[in-house]
Amino acid sequence: LIIDLDQEANATITLGIKRENVKLDVVDFLLQTQLSDEIIVKTDVDNLNIICSSLRVQGLEGELSKLQYNKYLLQKKLNEIKNYYDYILIDCPPSFGLIIDNALYASDSVIIPVECSFYAYDALTQMVNKIDEVQSVKPLLIEGILLTKLDNRNTIGYKIVEQVKFMFPYNTFKTIINISSHIQEAPMYGKSVIQFSPNSRGSKEYKKLAKEILEHE
Repeated sequence: LIIDLDQEANATITLGIKRENVKLDVVDFLLQTQLSDEIIVKTDVDNLNIICSSLRVQGLEGELSKLQYNKYLLQKKLNEIKNYYDYILIDCPPSFGLIIDNALYASDSVIIPVECSFYAYDALTQMVNKIDEVQSVKPLLIEGILLTKLDNRNTIGYKIVEQVKFMFPYNTFKTIINISSHIQEAPMYGKSVIQFSPNSRGSKEYKKLAKEILEHE
C-alpha cells in the first residue's frame, strides 16, 4: 500500500491516476470516522494499492491543527488496516509540519531522499533533528539516506555524495539514483520508470535499491 501525503500527488499521478478523478483521498482516510472501500484504490501494478492525494491536501495541515492528538492520527488509522499489507509506504511532502509528524509517528522506519544539491543537503540536518525528536518518544529506524538526482556532469553532486557518506557512513544507501530522462518521462504516461522502460539505467537503479532495502530486513 502506498499512502500519498504530498499535495503534488506525484505517487498518485505516476500510478496512472489523475488528481481530478480522485473521489476519496488521503484527507478522507485521515478525517472520516469510517473507512470507505473507495478510499483504497487498486492500481495497474500487481499487488499494489494506493490511498491517493489530491489538491485537498493543501488544507490538511489546518484541519489537523484543530484536532487533539493530531500527531498520531495516521498511526491510529493504519492500525485498522496494516495487517492486510506486507509493506506500507508513505510518500511525504518536502516540508515540515503535522503531515510529516503523522508519517513519522506512524512509521517503523524512514528513508530520507537527498538530492545531490546544496539546498537538499542543508535540509538533511533538519530532518535528522526531527527524527531524533520522534525517536525520543518511539522506536524509529533510519532505513537509509538515499542520494538522488546525481548529475555526473557536475562536480558539486559528487561533493554532496562524499559529505553525506562522511556524516552518515552507516546510514547511506550504496545505491545512488542518477538523473535520468526515463525517470522524468515515465510519469507523463502514468507509469513508474520500471513499467515505462524496464531496461533503462533508472529502472535498474531502483531495482537495485529495492534489493538493498530488502537485504536490511
